[in-house]
Amino acid sequence: MPRSAWGIPYVAGNFHWEISDGIICFTSGGGDGERPKTLHFSELLAPTDESYNPFELDPTGRRYTHIIRDTGVGMADIVFSASSDLVVLLERRTAPDTGMNADRLHFRAISTGGPHPEATLPHVENTGHPLPPYSGLETWLIQLYGDMVAFLLVRYSNFIDRRGGVTVWNWKSGEVVMPFQKAVASMFLSEDQLLLVVNSDEDLLGKLHMVVYSISKGCITHRIRLPWSNLSCPTLYTYPRQSLTQLSSAQLAGNFAPDPSLDIFALDFWPIDPATGPCVVVFSTQRLLKACEAALVGQESYPVDLDWNTWGPQGSRWFPPYCLRPPSERSIHGARMIAYTHSNGFDVSEDIGDWKGMERATHNYPVILDFNPRPILRGVTDCDFDWCRNTVVRDTWKWTIQEGDQDVVIESSLPFRALVNKEEWAHSDLHLHSTAVVCTRAQSHDIFSFLEPAGRLTRVDTED
Repeated sequence: MPRSAWGIPYVAGNFHWEISDGIICFTSGGGDGERPKTLHFSELLAPTDESYNPFELDPTGRRYTHIIRDTGVGMADIVFSASSDLVVLLERRTAPDTGMNADRLHFRAISTGGPHPEATLPHVENTGHPLPPYSGLETWLIQLYGDMVAFLLVRYSNFIDRRGGVTVWNWKSGEVVMPFQKAVASMFLSEDQLLLVVNSDEDLLGKLHMVVYSISKGCITHRIRLPWSNLSCPTLYTYPRQSLTQLSSAQLAGNFAPDPSLDIFALDFWPIDPATGPCVVVFSTQRLLKACEAALVGQESYPVDLDWNTWGPQGSRWFPPYCLRPPSERSIHGARMIAYTHSNGFDVSEDIGDWKGMERATHNYPVILDFNPRPILRGVTDCDFDWCRNTVVRDTWKWTIQEGDQDVVIESSLPFRALVNKEEWAHSDLHLHSTAVVCTRAQSHDIFSFLEPAGRLTRVDTED
């Protein structure tokens, strides 16, 4: 149950933000066609001073706050690692001579606002992106994992037809460590491995599968065929990895790092069949990595095909159409995911085709899905709290779908707990961190923290 709350106003359409290491970073300024150039960093603790201003430093000093007044770059996106004193700024650019993309990633030190001292180059330019100039819709994403930074650019002209790709650099050396790879969604599985969602055949729209690219091997090492491939509009969801060896700048909120062995990620998509609604699949990252490692034993050539039945049913949970509203950019943290669901919660039979009261229901009830197996192994059971209902799901779900002319039964059994809030919320998007929930309204972010306000908590330093 949240113990404190506060807000950050913003101008819609000209605001970028990120949460990591117990800190929220957000932009301000811009407008009238200009992108913002100011960065604010604020610890995810509720302020205690009555004169609180989210765009200024905390006068009490009880929370970590920091401002870079002028980055000199019109920012289209940001990602940061407080424990590495690094913020990466995306500058969208077009080469004047060719009209091709020449986007830049700038590597700045949070503490000074200048070029990061460990970066060989102040910025890298994405000149190797072969996508031609395009007047349709674009989406982009920068991702950070240790010394690696990835830039994904996707273009699409309609609901289904998407083309894109991703490039990865080592931000310290400035070298390209993964040249452009076709993908419509991507994420880091580890500092060496990326998961890419790709079109199986560019002439056959909607046929999707996943591949794993190894930076150290310099190639695609695995092909992962999903039991259902007639899909469109895929998006991968994960979270920025926090260093377990270096301290965050946050005095208190940065002390809570998830256990990487329990990490999950999610894929949401729309089936090509217009009668079917949006679906979400949650995967165990470690189960996938272990399956990938086992599949390489005795192999001398790449890629290898990863058999879904060897890991998928045990390592995933498929939520049927309209069970969950599609997740938000930062819906996942560690082993937990936040989303909206319907009021009936998770009252299901073994065959989730019999889901009760689900289709096109009103999804205004927040739910936290906790895939940490330890409480379940300790015997936690269904229970009712003042503010939520706790439902434990251990059963194997079966879902029969049609793939071409065949009926395919998808089984999934990754155990989880669902904590469904009893009251409806009015926020458009929900985002999760270890110590807080960040909720989006039309003109503000509302932040609900599980920690007491700044000044009521004390950081305790212990000696061995």
